[in-house]
Amino acid sequence: MKGAPLNKAPIKGKSLTEVLAQSRNLYGQKIFMKSFQDGSFVGMTFAEFADKAENIAKGLLASGLKKGEKVAILSANRPEWGAAYMGVLLAGGINVPLDALLKITSWSYIVQSSGAKMLVVSKSFLADFEPILDDLPGLKLVICMDDIEPDSKATSLQEFEELGKKYQTKLPVVKTSDIASILYTSGTTGQAKGVLLTHENIVSDIDGMTDLVAIEEQDTFLSVLPIHHAFECTCGFLTPLASGSCIVYARGLASKLIIEDIKTNKATILLGVPLLFEKMHDGIFKAIAKKPPFTRVMFTATYVLSKLLASTFVNNPGKRIFKGLREKAGFTSMRMLIAGGAPMPPEVSKAFKLLGFSFTQGYGLSESAPVLTINPVDSKNKDASIGLAIPGVELKIVDPDSRGIGQIIARGPMVMKGYYNNPEATSEVLKGGWLYTGDSGWIDEDGYFYIAGRVKNVIVTPAGKNVYPEEIEGELNKSVYIMESLVLGRPLEGIRGEEIEAIIVPDYEYFNSLGSETGKNFTTDEIEKTIKAEVFRLSSGLAEFKKVKYIKIREEEFEKTSTKKIKRYLFTQKSEPVYNKIGKGRA
Repeated sequence: MKGAPLNKAPIKGKSLTEVLAQSRNLYGQKIFMKSFQDGSFVGMTFAEFADKAENIAKGLLASGLKKGEKVAILSANRPEWGAAYMGVLLAGGINVPLDALLKITSWSYIVQSSGAKMLVVSKSFLADFEPILDDLPGLKLVICMDDIEPDSKATSLQEFEELGKKYQTKLPVVKTSDIASILYTSGTTGQAKGVLLTHENIVSDIDGMTDLVAIEEQDTFLSVLPIHHAFECTCGFLTPLASGSCIVYARGLASKLIIEDIKTNKATILLGVPLLFEKMHDGIFKAIAKKPPFTRVMFTATYVLSKLLASTFVNNPGKRIFKGLREKAGFTSMRMLIAGGAPMPPEVSKAFKLLGFSFTQGYGLSESAPVLTINPVDSKNKDASIGLAIPGVELKIVDPDSRGIGQIIARGPMVMKGYYNNPEATSEVLKGGWLYTGDSGWIDEDGYFYIAGRVKNVIVTPAGKNVYPEEIEGELNKSVYIMESLVLGRPLEGIRGEEIEAIIVPDYEYFNSLGSETGKNFTTDEIEKTIKAEVFRLSSGLAEFKKVKYIKIREEEFEKTSTKKIKRYLFTQKSEPVYNKIGKGRA
């Protein structure tokens, strides 16, 4: 396994503010961040970033922020977000990052619930807040990252930084045990909770993670995930800060823009959720499918060769075999793809590796700052696994069933202190120093961990069999006709237990493409018939008690969290219409 670089800067035992000071000293004139402004990417050095953060910190202190008070931050990914985050910490404050995909009702709830005294916000979101500021009496100051209108109730960040430059004061002492951030979970169950993370939680997570995966000073991260989320904040912002790496903020999420940004900036590392990599994977193979017959045959033969060599323990044969393909696609500089936030389909990660990419997956929760495991980047990588515990983390399986599947629990310095003002919820997940993750899984003979699904999502059949819906969804989503699926348990009348039902979103784009190629117009009935046949086909390889018995076609994509997880709580039995039964028998 490729571990930490030999010159890894020591961060263990430091606060995030000490990490910032160290990085300024080590990498001062090196470019830390790039963002697209006025037609080109503009850089900011580590020293400039540190100065900006310090000016913001002094501006906060001059405006009355006291140690331990909270400041909410809301914007798209940009350098000012990170500078505000570190400025709050330098002032001894606590960050409350807000999810840019939520609405004003959710933001105002979090601002009030957290007791935030100040808000740093971009102009695009300021318009949502200004009409309701009178309803947020606890919010004493609003700072806008951009230019403001003359009648605005906010102060511009530029003006605020000038205030900080003039304010002569000593920054407060920050301890590793101080709370650095309150992360409000996006909530697939509908109940948002504020995760209390200390400086030690976050720094120890970065330290353990970079012991297993080498992050170099020469690396350039392309930032595409929402920065408020623990995965992007810790791994895509604070890790480069600690490692001396560069961050490039992508112009957008369109595949074309991402590829252009990778090429222009020679990005070496891309963090993404599985959905992003699945779309990249599908795009590659759909593009190949449209090539002339000779090209398709050559690609298939080369792909099979890569698979054969990989099976004979040749490490990453695709790196040489598919070098030309990666160059044409603009991925020459990209050395590592890292997935997190949700389970990664093993066939997708395997395909990327066969094409010559170094691909790895991590696992964790907001409650663990977030990384708990990493799959090795080298030949010891196991496609279906979430990998090995990072240094400092203890993991074990509790209450395993006959197959060895039980709940994953974790212990280590990165585990949160609890949920803000919610002792009841805290006591449910923190027991005897262990974090009960709510994820069920198992461990193999080599110590690699695997995810079965969420404990709360388990479907229990009349015969008492446990069914993990994520497993079935993984099978259904392999179909080219299916965009996404949601598997639920359907209660049975008169007896205990549930049968398996699936809500399917067809890939209408694929049906349209297929129709253009074949000249056939797929009607609603024909699409439904095709989907039913696919579900039946894909279910046939499952045990009888896991087979889908009911199906419903859904036209719209499922509503998701910012990390692209389906909000299951929105799809209760009461809100769903009658299903069409496609199977017989009960487990």
